[in-house]
This record gives sequence, structure tokens and C-alpha cells, in this order.
Amino acid sequence: METIHNYLESMFARLPNTQEVIRAKCELGQMMEDKYSELIEAGKSDNEAVAQVIAEFGNLEELSDALGISHILHSDNVYADNIRQITEDEVHSYIYDAAFCGLLRGFGIFLAIICSSGPILAATYHASSAKGAMTAGLVFLFCSIAAAVALLTYSALRMGRWSFIRRMPCSIDYSTAGMVNDGLRNSHGSFVLQRTIAVLLFCSCYIPLIVLDYIDDDPVNSGIGVTILLFMVGIAVWILVAAAGREKSYITLLGLNSSQKMDGHYYKEQKKVHYGNRFLDAVMPVYWPTVSCVYLIISFLTFRWDITWIIWPIAAVAYNLIRNL
Repeated sequence: METIHNYLESMFARLPNTQEVIRAKCELGQMMEDKYSELIEAGKSDNEAVAQVIAEFGNLEELSDALGISHILHSDNVYADNIRQITEDEVHSYIYDAAFCGLLRGFGIFLAIICSSGPILAATYHASSAKGAMTAGLVFLFCSIAAAVALLTYSALRMGRWSFIRRMPCSIDYSTAGMVNDGLRNSHGSFVLQRTIAVLLFCSCYIPLIVLDYIDDDPVNSGIGVTILLFMVGIAVWILVAAAGREKSYITLLGLNSSQKMDGHYYKEQKKVHYGNRFLDAVMPVYWPTVSCVYLIISFLTFRWDITWIIWPIAAVAYNLIRNL
């Protein structure tokens, strides 16, 4: 019956999502199910029953008059929309590329976050070895930034081949949409676990700094504590970006099919926030990068990393308050 069900979905996929078409689809589905049960009771095998049902009810053109949808089926604009059908192989490739590039982007951002740990550690060394340590710290800084830019650029170029998904109307068939939906549902637990780990790292990242400062008020301990903080924040961001890359690929694919067509069963309505203010519409998309820049600038100017972390929870509260208002 699963084969018959998928075939029925493909028959009605491009028809408009109206009550009339839904009624005809349910009616034809019941007819196919009854015929299948009748053939099974008559001693036919599953494959024979499926083949005979599809042969008898598989032509929508011949059944359109009986189902009362001939005027819809022969309408000029039913198949007029030029939609690119994404194959199942392309779907697998897109999900793989999105997950892989998510890992690369996350690692690139991780390097961008920890790049300052080299100069921070170097600044805590005694004068006798400060020059060599600062040179090594600066080398680490510039190498980390170069690697981060390279990773982010490569991931953007690799995902560029899928830009047609955003630029032109695309769709996936019913069975492929079911496969993608199952993949998203099966991955939900891992996404929740990854986000939980990231939140725990964010919440506890300042603890090593406080503990090391409490043990000994030595600048070296402060530098090590700040480095551990940056590494914990970087790892948390890496986890979040990697998880978001894979999850977004599922959501993007499930959002391709139009809700105006019968193939839009897996359509996920994405609510875009409109702030009703030109300034906010321009600023809010870059809100978090701006917060990151402010955090790093204030932290480097004051070197009070044990206090400046408070910027993040304040920024999160402000962000949600602005969106809700």
C-alpha cells in the first residue's frame, strides 16, 4: 500500500491545494485501497495487486471526469509554473554539503574567536621573554585569521553551487520530502543535545578564569583563564554552527514545496520578522556580529574578561525584547 500511496501523491502533486482536489484525491485513494484489498483477498501477491491497481487507476486524465476535476486538470495554469524538480541524489548531496560546510564554517569561527589568545598569553609573560612570546602570539593571531578566512571562503564557494535553490522555484517529490522529514525528525535529538552542550559551555566559560584568579592573582593565570574562556566559547559556537548547517538544510528542502500545491505537505511556514522600522530592518540581521565586535573591543580595551561576558545575556534579552515588541 505504501507504493500505491506514494504513486497517488505524485499524481496529484502539481494540482492546486483546494477542497475540490483534496476530495477527489481522497476518493481516488479509497478506490485504490478497496481494489488493492479485493485483489489481495483474491489471492494476488502484493506486487501483482499494486501493479494492477496502478494500471487501472494510474491515469488521472482518464479519471478526471469521474472525479469532477477535469476543468482543473486541463486549466492552462496548472502546469504553467516553471519549477525545478530536485532529485533524491541532489537532495543527499545538498544535505552532505550543508553539513560539511557547517563544520568548516564553525571551525573557521572557532579560529577567529581564539586567535586573540596568542597575544593575550604573550602579554602575561615576564619582560625577559616578552618579545619572543609576543612574536609567537602575533604569528598565531595572523595564522588563525588567515585559516578562518580561507575556511569561510571555501565553504561559501562550495555552497554556491546550490544557490539556484534560493534563486529559482524548486520542489521535491512526495517520497523525497518524506525522506527529508524523517531525517529531520531522527536528527532532532542530536540537535537538542548539541545545543544543550553549547549552552553549558557558554554558561560555564567564565568559571576557569574566576578559579585561576582566586588561586593566585598572577597575570599568567589570568591569561590562561581568558584563553580557556575563549576556547570554551569557540567550541560552543562551533557546535552551534555545525548543528545549524545540517538542520537548516532539512528545513530549506522541506520549505521548497508551495503550500498552494498538493505537493506542499511538508511546507514549513517560516515567519519573517518585520520590525516596522527601516533602521531596525537594516540593523537586526547583523545584530549578533555587532554584539561580538562590541564584546571583543570592550574586552581588549579593558582586559576585564571576567566582567565583559555579561554583554551576552544582556544582548540576548534585548534581542528577544525587540523582536517581541
